[in-house]
Amino acid sequence: MSEAFPDLSPQIPRDLVPLPRAASLLLWAGAYLRGDVGPDDAVSIAHGAGHRQRTADGEDLFDWMTQLRRLPLAQARLVLPQPGRIAGLIGPPAAITRAVMAEQAIVVTAAGLGEHTLVPEVDELGADGARGVEVTWSRIPGTAAQVVPPANSSGAREELLRALRRAADGSAHLDLVPEEPIPQATLPAGWTAAGLPRHVPGPARHLLTLAARTLLLTRTELAAETAAPSLSGASRREQILRELADASREALVDQVTAVVAAEMP
Repeated sequence: MSEAFPDLSPQIPRDLVPLPRAASLLLWAGAYLRGDVGPDDAVSIAHGAGHRQRTADGEDLFDWMTQLRRLPLAQARLVLPQPGRIAGLIGPPAAITRAVMAEQAIVVTAAGLGEHTLVPEVDELGADGARGVEVTWSRIPGTAAQVVPPANSSGAREELLRALRRAADGSAHLDLVPEEPIPQATLPAGWTAAGLPRHVPGPARHLLTLAARTLLLTRTELAAETAAPSLSGASRREQILRELADASREALVDQVTAVVAAEMP
């Protein structure tokens, strides 16, 4: 494992996109399967920046990527579960529990059957002013003979745009400007900041960036204690933020899965 935690800039560079670690890894696994990059470089780039970080013992991501190519009729999808909202996950219960705790997972199927779930588990290390994270990837085999329905697009892009319009038209004050630089301090431990593979088409690149940044900003706003002029105002603000978070989460899942599906053998 790497022992040094590098210095960080105060803001995430504009050419990097804040992403859940599972999303970054899955996008760069797709770039490897496409032949744009080798597995070692894909793993390194997927680690991203935005945190002082090191990788602990666990699933070897180089081996994981190369094994994807050998699975029969393999498909991989991103899942960003929440408590009570676990659609897309496969068993056993240990995989579901870990995925919900991490709020992310990669689900891999082979010939339509659940093959395994890959989950990043993150521990925060270090003293104040020099904190970092240690990331361990856990691979949990799927339940035998579990048939997994194919992923489908549910109009997530349109719903995200509608949610953004509702937020813009609402009376609640929201500090959401997806185009502005994002402070490094707002990046959760389970996220990283990474470049997108070059083969991602322009429209998909725009939606991935918009969905990821909106999800991160709404998470930050929901966690902040912001004074509201009234109880109804606070309730309305929270409702708008949760709608935005749900819509951006679904759009991010939909777009990452669609991009990677085109690259699977």
